[in-house]
Amino acid sequence: MVFRPSYKRIKKDYQRKNLHNPFFHKKAKAVNPYRWKWILAAIVLAVLFMVWFIFAAPLWRIKEVKVTGLTRLSSVELESLVWNETNNRRGLFFHESNLFLFRRDAVIKNIVATYNFSGAEITKKWPHTLELKVIERPYAFIFQEGNAYYYASADAFIIKEPAVSEEDKKKYFLLENKNPETLVTASEKIDIKSDYLSFIFDLNQRLAAYPELPVERFIIDQEFNTVKVKFVSGPVVFFKIQEGTDVQVNRLLLVKREKIKDNFSKTNYIDLRYGDKIFINPDFN
Repeated sequence: MVFRPSYKRIKKDYQRKNLHNPFFHKKAKAVNPYRWKWILAAIVLAVLFMVWFIFAAPLWRIKEVKVTGLTRLSSVELESLVWNETNNRRGLFFHESNLFLFRRDAVIKNIVATYNFSGAEITKKWPHTLELKVIERPYAFIFQEGNAYYYASADAFIIKEPAVSEEDKKKYFLLENKNPETLVTASEKIDIKSDYLSFIFDLNQRLAAYPELPVERFIIDQEFNTVKVKFVSGPVVFFKIQEGTDVQVNRLLLVKREKIKDNFSKTNYIDLRYGDKIFINPDFN
């Protein structure tokens, strides 16, 4: 008996075959010729909307200005300077009334120059507020030229506003300029050397410890290396700025107690600039 294997006929599946004919091309799908135009238009509109939203939308329009740090002036003037800046244009279509476009540096520079503050800063409080903080120069003394009186800071800047009160003339020491020309510069600073001013501050502190030596005013004039002190109901005393204040004040006290005694109010001047050789006018013997 001969074994013969049986064969099962498999039906061909023509649907699973990839019967791609290289000699025939599929027809390309039709492309909408306006598709890219619509996309481009959408992008442009989105950009324009963002520009409008950031730089022109009412949401970011400045509506309030707050001023802090003032003790001497009204905030109205400073607020006015800020509002004036918001009226300026930025480019062809925008204004600085927009919080994003507001230029802080220009306003700060103007405020510091106008009011002689030691500093100022502007903070943007979103979405529509500006906060201006100013740092005033503290009063250190009163400066006089002719009939004009000004408050002055320790770094020799004058403060023209407000006007010096009679009460403050007793509170701060008075420095009078008796030079023929003004010492106030265009930047509203007293043109005085730092060693002169340091000497005056130190001398004022030394003299304040002696009630019997009440100071009326300090005087600077054309005399080199010299600061003069006019005492209340007393003489003008010449001090040398290149010598210590403590040494010269001690000499003054010694002369007053041992030589001038009760004639202090009758004395015209005392010159302490020549060491132990002290000149007194008139000379009480």
